Amino acid sequence: MLADLDDLGEDEDVELSSAAISQSSNARKMSIDQPSQNNDNMPPDHDDASDHDDDMDDAEDFEEGNDNITSQDVNLPDIKNISDIATNARMRIVLQKIDVAKAVPRREAIEGGAVEDDPEYPLIVQANNLTADIDTEIIRITKFIRDKYAPKFPELETLIVNPLDYVKTVKAIGNEMDLTQIDLRSFLPTATVMVITVTATTSNGKPLLEDQLAVVLQACEMVTELEAGKRKILEYVESRMGFVAPNLSVLVGSATAAKLMGAAGGLTALSKIPGCNIRVLGATKRVNTGLSILGQQRHAGFLSQAEFILRLPTEYRAKAAKVFADKCALIARVDAARACPDGSQGRTVREEVDRKVEKLQEPPPGQSVKALPVPAEGPKKRRGGRRARKQKERLQMTEVRKQQNRLVFGVAEEEIGHQFGSTKGLGLAGQGGVPGKIRAVVADKKNKVGINQKKYARFSQSSGATSGLSSSLAFTPVQGLELENPEARAAASASRSSNAITSNEITADWFSTKFMRPAPKK
Repeated sequence: MLADLDDLGEDEDVELSSAAISQSSNARKMSIDQPSQNNDNMPPDHDDASDHDDDMDDAEDFEEGNDNITSQDVNLPDIKNISDIATNARMRIVLQKIDVAKAVPRREAIEGGAVEDDPEYPLIVQANNLTADIDTEIIRITKFIRDKYAPKFPELETLIVNPLDYVKTVKAIGNEMDLTQIDLRSFLPTATVMVITVTATTSNGKPLLEDQLAVVLQACEMVTELEAGKRKILEYVESRMGFVAPNLSVLVGSATAAKLMGAAGGLTALSKIPGCNIRVLGATKRVNTGLSILGQQRHAGFLSQAEFILRLPTEYRAKAAKVFADKCALIARVDAARACPDGSQGRTVREEVDRKVEKLQEPPPGQSVKALPVPAEGPKKRRGGRRARKQKERLQMTEVRKQQNRLVFGVAEEEIGHQFGSTKGLGLAGQGGVPGKIRAVVADKKNKVGINQKKYARFSQSSGATSGLSSSLAFTPVQGLELENPEARAAASASRSSNAITSNEITADWFSTKFMRPAPKK
């Protein structure tokens, strides 16, 4: 049935074009012959052929996409010449095919094979291509509307960049000079409405003539019809996405998948686009209204406008859109090859992406207090020897302290230090002897760490050097201040040593004669 519609569409185009040519030729022949029959005295019109050639040239310029259209060149009857889709039968035929396809029950997807084997895939591709042409046509007609409406409100085209919003605003304003009487908040943000209202009060625009305003409004209606046809096409493509691209529909939803396919020009074309470019499909230009641009997202396409992205916090939307775009590039290739017609691969990838997004939203782990590791109880190097033993003995607990730490069961210990506000128990050290008094600790010479005898003898010896505190001046009671002669001191010390030797000898002889026992008598 779809093939018959295709054949019917081509034949109808040929019949319409031939019928239009025959009607135009008959009408021109009647217009040429009728004046000569009714009014023989009037001179023949020799410029009809040249006028016909000029009209054909103008039509060719419009068909080739000439946008240089001004209000002086276009009149009300020629408004349809600026659109190639709204006036011809192409869009009408595609919409008729869509109505027929919706009426026929849809069969299950064919396992294996190429995506082109699907019976409705040619219509889906044709509809997607038509949506791209409709977008181009809307921009083209919007440019014509801007040129026509510029004398009324020249600043409006710089305040509203979106073509559909601009057309809706022009239809709502019309020739009204007081914009406070018009409600634009139904399709425009509040900030943009405020800027438009303030700018209109200082604008130098003038109301349009009735014919000029009629041309503008007719062009606006044409844009509205194109937008309605585009919406119908997208609804049909969305309803068939579960059969044509089941995995992509499970991953991002049927509506978003239809928009991506419409922007790319089909599933095969979408499978050839990398993930970085899929992310920006459907992105809009930034509006320069003079207000803050913090709320305007850059590189935000259809994926960034999807529900599963908008419900995330703002700081995670860009990362989530990047992850979804990369997976869309892979899943589109799976659908193009008809690998998983049941959509299982799309569900698996969607679960994986959801886990990644949840991982992004997890708070950072808190700083937990970790216990110190158990020390390794390995062999330790312990110092020994006489010196180490003496050091341990010097620092060990004394017997008095041991007695103080011991208590007798059932007997109160003696306490001291009442006058200082805090008491200290004496334990067994206060049980015997005089209460409140303890004996002093007897020092043990073994525990004292001192210098050995060899070092002590060496340190006690005096060197032969003269002390820095000695002086050659002396204070005597005889003469007071005297200057000592060092040489005399040396001579005196030498004489004393010699006299000591002599005295020692004499003393020895004297002791020997005085204390020796006399020899026994024979």
